[in-house]
Amino acid sequence: MSALSAPSADLTWILDELVNVPHTRHAVLLSADGLLTAASSGVDRELGETVAAIASGMQSLSRAGAAFASGDPTSPWEQTLTQFGNSFLVLMAAGDGSYLAVGADRDADIADVGYRMRKTIDRVGQTLGIAPRQDRAGGA
Repeated sequence: MSALSAPSADLTWILDELVNVPHTRHAVLLSADGLLTAASSGVDRELGETVAAIASGMQSLSRAGAAFASGDPTSPWEQTLTQFGNSFLVLMAAGDGSYLAVGADRDADIADVGYRMRKTIDRVGQTLGIAPRQDRAGGA
């Protein structure tokens, strides 16, 4: 992802470690407004920007479902899982105003992918000097 800015390129190695989880294909870090921040090595700019826009919309729609799922419209959104015929798209809050999206095939251990995503979010936060995702009232 050499077309990304230097700080984003520095995160590629962290995202590459995440996609080393068995059956995991790609990882993208994005801002809340749908802008690509960083991506694993196998993701070119066009795909990264497309996934960032999709993930931003998914997060927004998912957040709107809080009242339906929990009865509390202020319940914080944390994660969205979309399953396709042979794959998954996992989207997780990654701190204030950022999200991590991961693509994995159907043989992936989704619990392990989620665990590794949380660990990656912690590492990204340490690298950037930003607070990692915290579960709190009012949203992530």
